[in-house]
Formats: sequence, C-alpha cells, structure tokens
Amino acid sequence: MIGKISRKFFEENIINKIGTLRDEVVVPPKNGVDVGIVKIGDKYMAVTTDPLYIDKSFGFKKAAWFAFHILLSDLYTSGIPASYMSIDLNLPSSITDNEFKEIWDVINEECIKYNIEVVTGHTARYNGVEFPMVGGITLMGTGEKFITTENAGVGDRIIMTKSCALETALILSNTFPEYVRNNIGEENYKSIIGKFYTMTCVGEETLAIEYGISERITSMHDATEGGLLNAIYEIGIASGNGLSVDYNKIIIDSDIEKLCNLFNIDPLRSISEGTLLITVKEQYAMEFLTILQSSGIEASLIGEILDNSKGIKILKDGKQEDIRPEDDQLWGAITKGIKDGLK
Repeated sequence: MIGKISRKFFEENIINKIGTLRDEVVVPPKNGVDVGIVKIGDKYMAVTTDPLYIDKSFGFKKAAWFAFHILLSDLYTSGIPASYMSIDLNLPSSITDNEFKEIWDVINEECIKYNIEVVTGHTARYNGVEFPMVGGITLMGTGEKFITTENAGVGDRIIMTKSCALETALILSNTFPEYVRNNIGEENYKSIIGKFYTMTCVGEETLAIEYGISERITSMHDATEGGLLNAIYEIGIASGNGLSVDYNKIIIDSDIEKLCNLFNIDPLRSISEGTLLITVKEQYAMEFLTILQSSGIEASLIGEILDNSKGIKILKDGKQEDIRPEDDQLWGAITKGIKDGLK
C-alpha cells in the first residue's frame, strides 16, 4: 500500500505502543483525529505533525505554501489557532541555495501572517533523499477549549466545503499537464489550475472558531487521505456514532469530475486537501451554512449524525450503502500515468 498506513496496521502495531501514558494527554493518537491535545494548567495545547510535502510540479513557492497549509488546516480543526512551529528539513543534496530560499521565504511569510514562531528545527542536505517528502513539521497552539471528531453528536448536521478530489485534481493536472489539456480541454485544465490556493481549510475553520466551537460547531475534519468518504467514515468511528450523507448534495466540480473520469478514479475516494467536513448542532446549521456561502466559500449541507445503530451510510440512487475505508485512488493513478509515459 502506498500512502498512509491502514487503520488495521495502526491499531495492531502502533496504538498500544505509545510510551508512558500521561494524565495530562487528553487526546492521544487516534484514527480519524487530526490533533493531539495536552492539558497544561487551565489551557489546552493542540499538536499536529505531518511530512513536509514539497511537490516540485507546483513550483517551489506554491509547493511550500501548500506544505504549510496542510499542517495549518489540521491544527485548526481543533478550534485552536497555531502559535509555534518545529520543523525538520531533510533536503536532497541536489537542492540549490536559491531553491531552499524560495521554500523558506514562503514558510516565513505564512508564519508571520498567522502569528506563528519557529521555535526549533533541523536543516540539512542528505544523499538518498528525494522530493516530495523532505522532512516534517509540527505545529502547536494553546486555547481554553477544543474540539475533535470525537465530539460530533447525534442530531448534528454535516456541512462540506468546496469540491471533492480538489488536491487530486491539482496534483494530476500539474504532473501530467499535456495529457490533461488534450483530454479535458484547455478551459477545464485552466479552471483546475486556478483552484490552487483553495487547497486550505483555514478560512472556513477560522469562521467556525469565530462562530463558536463546542456549543455550536462540534467538530471539523479535512478530507485528506482516502478522500471524502474516508473522512466521513472517520467521523463516525471517532465519535462512536452512525451517520448518513446524501450523494446528491455532495459537491463535485464539473471540471474535477471530468479529470477523475479521465483517470478512472472515484472523486469521493481521492485525496482532497481544502475540503472540510464540519459538524454543527442542528439549530445552527443553516445559519452557519449561510455564513460560509456569504463569505465566498462553496458549501453544502450533505447529511447528519445518527445513532450508532444506523451505521455509516451514503444515500445513492435511492439506496443506503455502507461507507467503508478504502485506499486512496490518487496514488494508483499517478503510478499508472508514469508507467504509461503520460506527460
């Protein structure tokens, strides 16, 4: 399997081997939970970590922006903004000083924009290191309260933002631009490329934090590895609830749908950084949906949280189908495209 390890592997090999358990760790590592939470005095520290993902097909400046926002989007799902960064840069020996400067200048600019300080790190070049995985970032922040996917409750409504397969579409369009142009047309190709800076959830997460976490917004979860359906499944498992979503309410941009059909992949099963799932208490759902839309963020109310006995389902073609975790379909499409010599 390429990409993130399976739920089964995580539970069998990692979850019961996390060192000394400490009382102040109130949210330890869990499937479907984007952050860890540590209680420090009367506050909570949210912590998240991920690879530093520098996809050169985006160009170094865009790639650095995207790498930063992958982490920032995760941390903000806790309802706690970031304040501190630890960064490990394990760079290829081939990277030039100017290329490094492009990456670091963007990271610095984004840290200033979001009021974050780099407090520690490591920077080096090593033989055998290749893009896109060239190190890792840990982000931390403190707040008086927090949310995770465990907090989604029965009766909550589920809102999604932006389109399924957003990240998938950008990666495939940048990796195989000639093939995409020739097969879905220049207009659709340009439309996808123009979505680049929507691959972040921070805008809608900030609106959610301002609207009120816990008492109104109960959880947030971005649709990354495994796409929208895996993210929905993870909310159900983490919260211990059932849920139902309506396929006809799910947002799939027409240009992204054309690209997914071209590569024979399911947009609901493909990585989608920038797509956020938000659970909202029923009485606030329509108001918050309006807030998102009036702020220029495409959003749709796609389902609700149910009793655990109802299972985790999607309504499609008049039938309720079980949602189960599956491998992300992007990586297979990239492997096949390279093998087929696509440009």
